[in-house]
Amino acid sequence: MLRFARIQQLLRITTIAVACLLPATMLAAESGAIPAFSASYTVRYGVLRGTMTLDLERRDEGYLYQTSLRPRGFASWLRKGEIRETTSLFSSDGLIRPLDYTSVDTIARPNRHANYLFDQPPGHVTGEYKTQNVDVPMRVGGHNRISVQVAIMQSLQSGIELSEFPVFDRSRWRDFQFEIIHDQFAETPSGDFETVEVRYASADNKRSWSLHCATALNYLPVMIVFRREGKTKSRAVLTEYRIGD
Repeated sequence: MLRFARIQQLLRITTIAVACLLPATMLAAESGAIPAFSASYTVRYGVLRGTMTLDLERRDEGYLYQTSLRPRGFASWLRKGEIRETTSLFSSDGLIRPLDYTSVDTIARPNRHANYLFDQPPGHVTGEYKTQNVDVPMRVGGHNRISVQVAIMQSLQSGIELSEFPVFDRSRWRDFQFEIIHDQFAETPSGDFETVEVRYASADNKRSWSLHCATALNYLPVMIVFRREGKTKSRAVLTEYRIGD
């Protein structure tokens, strides 16, 4: 069985938008605002290969954020399909919060589906994971596993100290602790960037992720690394991008 479900972990905390563009083309953004973007990555997990896309659209009162992961090369011979995730975000007073989340995984056998509504009704997360109904208490400042990617970008851009985010994933809340490492550097097919590295780990520290966010690009990630027990298992690097509404 392919391990694309594990590559999916790259999307937990950002697999978030990467855009590799010249600083001169970057949109001027008011405090807390994030420019719209579309970006593609090459993902490697051992001998497996995949392509990941991230798209952020500005809406009247917030954003629509979508991610997609597809196998390619030899892996696509064995398993076809796509993991597509979508969330709507409401923006107010420089902060964002998720309104909903939908996931469709046609790589898994059988296919997997999830959909959640946040704070609807007030104080609850409701929806469905696989075939099970979901109704759990909402947590203050809580995000789903892709909306948190946008929240991280916004926090870095606004100079807000990152410590932790509660993330709703697979029908329950999970807590992640963050570590910020300045003055890092990332090489990608789209260029070389000075970055801030955002590290976060599972509660038992066996799994960890690193997001390399380019300071010149409003903290858009240009590389995402997943590690298990200290060993690098997968890496996503930026290959193409488009910036702007």
